[in-house]
Amino acid sequence: MSSLILLRHGQAAFGADHYDSISERGRQQALVAGRHFAGRGLRPTRVWLGPRQRHRVTAELALAPLGLTPPEATEAALDEFAEGQQILAAAETRQGVRLRGEGALSGAESARRYAAEIDAWAENRTVIDGVPPVARFRHGVAQWLRRATVEPDSGQTVLAVTSGGVIAALLAIVLDLPDARLGPFMNAIHNGSVTELVFSRGRTPALVSFNGTGHLPGNLLTRI
Repeated sequence: MSSLILLRHGQAAFGADHYDSISERGRQQALVAGRHFAGRGLRPTRVWLGPRQRHRVTAELALAPLGLTPPEATEAALDEFAEGQQILAAAETRQGVRLRGEGALSGAESARRYAAEIDAWAENRTVIDGVPPVARFRHGVAQWLRRATVEPDSGQTVLAVTSGGVIAALLAIVLDLPDARLGPFMNAIHNGSVTELVFSRGRTPALVSFNGTGHLPGNLLTRI
């Protein structure tokens, strides 16, 4: 058997004009995850990297305690289904609220509305401009999963640094759940959390753990 470790990126700049920049808390989450890997004696035999800056910075910090650096190549299928600004804009239009700038709803209420828009997308109740429908997004993730798990020999450890939507899609795929389940999974996943699958060639991967945060102290627990 081999392992596929999924690391969600550290906290990004939710609500800012440029979402794809990792916060100081996000940097700490990534470094703590890397120390956790080192403590487990986990040393990836292959690393897959999403295409965003937050993926790369997270990978650099998480791999540093292992004496490793991330690959130059990135994998488009490990990208999030949408950026934060796209989801916020869609929520403002569909829900008739203000989530950005002057007069915006409070942080907690804004986050609730944001999560509701993700649920609506996953349930095919809304279309977000420039964003693929949930079935197409899930199909791209499934194609990557086949490529990532068909090649390695037994006993390998594969690390993928990615986003919450991809991890949620992978759970739905391996557990054979409907697309609508992506929303609740996605809204539950912590930054810097670890999800683990095991696989062998020719067999569907099996879930070992989901959204593990035991390595993160309370002040580093964030979801957005």
